[in-house]
Amino acid sequence: MESHVPNPWAIKRYGYCLLMLCLFTPLSSQGTEEVTFSGGQPLNQYQPSIIVPILTEAFKRNGIKFNAVHHPSLRSLLYSSTGTLDGELHRVYNFHKVSGNKYPGLIRIESELLTIWLAVFATKKITFASWTDLREYKVCYARGKKILEKILSQHLPKEQIVTADNDTHAVKMLSEGLVDLVVSESRLGDDLLEIHSEFSNITKVQQLHPIRMYSYIHKKHLQLATLIAETLEQMKKDGSFAKIVGAIDKSINLH
Repeated sequence: MESHVPNPWAIKRYGYCLLMLCLFTPLSSQGTEEVTFSGGQPLNQYQPSIIVPILTEAFKRNGIKFNAVHHPSLRSLLYSSTGTLDGELHRVYNFHKVSGNKYPGLIRIESELLTIWLAVFATKKITFASWTDLREYKVCYARGKKILEKILSQHLPKEQIVTADNDTHAVKMLSEGLVDLVVSESRLGDDLLEIHSEFSNITKVQQLHPIRMYSYIHKKHLQLATLIAETLEQMKKDGSFAKIVGAIDKSINLH
């Protein structure tokens, strides 16, 4: 019986072709066909209303369906950092630093999505030059906002800091006189004051510094993190990123 010995060059060529196929095959065909990101704000609020359509387009360009859901901030982090869900819609640039590196399962997608401003809201006129000037006030913020947790704990006594379930709850506590000040996002706070007539006794007393916002993805999608970052940068270059943001801003301003 005639034996057949495989050609070593043919084996090498086959291996090379297989490697190239794996490298250049879209990730969606390698198993990632759909992802779900979670966020700590209702999806109709400013940040997610901007970020969700941007990420939807970025993932679509890579053959992947993008979904977004809302969960309370800490629960959202639990789901995304453990891989139950695939990522976080919006967290600050230095999220790992301000959260004490408690969520190593999350990787920053290296393309800035949005810049927001922090602001202080009150029912009476106050002026201050630094965070420490707020030590005499009872200050409230929405639970799960790690940047505010970090800042306030550094400058205010623990007993002067109050956490609320969410931003709406924080503003409600302020309106009812249960706290003296609320620190929130400037645009989000403005929207809440406009929507809820019962908050008419509240004003924005001072806008603070800007915060750069990014999305984070679970480490199981390591390759995808790089790919989506590159796609987002391409969207900025071809104008589609600005077009999406402009359309959402226009829609919000019309309502």
